[in-house]
Amino acid sequence: MALDEIQRKREIIESRARVREFVFGIQDGLMTTVGLLAGVQGATENNLVVIITGLTSIFAGAVSMATGSYLSSTAEKEIFQKEIKDAAELAETEPYVAAEGLLNALSEEGMTKEQSYRIVKLLGLQHGVFLRTFQEKVFGLGTAEINRPIRAGIVMGLSFILGGAIPLLPYILFSGVAALYSSIGLAAITLFSVGVFTGYLAARPLFASGAQFFLIAVAASLFGYAIGLIVQYFFPGITIPAG
Repeated sequence: MALDEIQRKREIIESRARVREFVFGIQDGLMTTVGLLAGVQGATENNLVVIITGLTSIFAGAVSMATGSYLSSTAEKEIFQKEIKDAAELAETEPYVAAEGLLNALSEEGMTKEQSYRIVKLLGLQHGVFLRTFQEKVFGLGTAEINRPIRAGIVMGLSFILGGAIPLLPYILFSGVAALYSSIGLAAITLFSVGVFTGYLAARPLFASGAQFFLIAVAASLFGYAIGLIVQYFFPGITIPAG
């Protein structure tokens, strides 16, 4: 593998750092919305109520998910930076302790003591290289994935909206059972596709990965619809007004 290919590989890895937010957002948006819409559909035949409920849930959920992702990523980044600072201070104030820790880490990876000693001695000639190696090998503070809280929040929010809009679309085009079944079908197909996509990135069996998402979607939809039917059964006199 040429050096330029290695660099491109590193860029691809860093560009996929937001896959977690994308998958989580679209999966949660799909499952939350399809379950909610199925539940509301089971309790009322008013299509407008279903659509308004869905839109409200999508945008409220998107704001909540985006904010939560931003705050969690910010907290993770601050903790990460604090640990890096502590490791740098340790290497600066107690260089022999840092060198000993790096020696042990290299030895645990299978290198002989003589080899580890030569490498640590060589790294010690370049303080910056020694510090980064010490942080990664001793404390596991790698830098391949840089936390970007704002980008994480945006990806999470937009993917949640996308995930929620897909099962809502049939209720805009159809009504009743046709809208319900179309919504569940679209959600299942989308989650199957997302599962295939993540399986492709992780080099997992594509069908098995897609089937996992599909089964989750179907289970969530049936559960939400069952709740609506239960509410309608025990409280038959309650109706949701059209507004």
